[in-house]
Amino acid sequence: MTEPTSANADREVLQMIPKPATAPEIGPWLWAMEETRRGLLRTVRGLEQDALDWRGASGEDNSIGSLLYHIALVELSWLYEDMLLVEPPADIVALLPHPSRAPQGGLQHVESETLAQHLERLEKARADFMRHLTPMTEADWHTFREPPDTDYAVTPAWAVFHLVEHEAGHLFQIREILRRWRAQERAAP
Repeated sequence: MTEPTSANADREVLQMIPKPATAPEIGPWLWAMEETRRGLLRTVRGLEQDALDWRGASGEDNSIGSLLYHIALVELSWLYEDMLLVEPPADIVALLPHPSRAPQGGLQHVESETLAQHLERLEKARADFMRHLTPMTEADWHTFREPPDTDYAVTPAWAVFHLVEHEAGHLFQIREILRRWRAQERAAP
């Protein structure tokens, strides 16, 4: 690996450094998960409760808090239901007291949870995810799982790709919600 040759010490250096993993192929994907999470954490840093709970001008949109909850829930769902094929332990179940979906079918609105609560949930979910994926062998990484009561088979490799894509999509959505939130705050009398 070579270092940048520019004399500009203020230059941002962008590189991928794989996370340690038993199988080298897994490390770059775990890095991608962590890089996406870094972007999410930078985006929500310092948000106040009213911004977390805001549901758009109509009052019907997903809130940032609901999306943060959903990101953790989906990560753990893919881990336990689709990759490990086991029920999550009690401490993981306790992280997720709300259902995934509201009765109308949209995401469950998660209101009045502080940013600290959301960040703790995301941190615990990710630590548990990494604890299970880091020691995975390359063969296991590519072994199909067939979750009960589903119409698909999935490898951990694909599931991790999907989780990177999923979180990146919601990160974009959260940034757009924040843009609209800040615009309406500036426009308020």
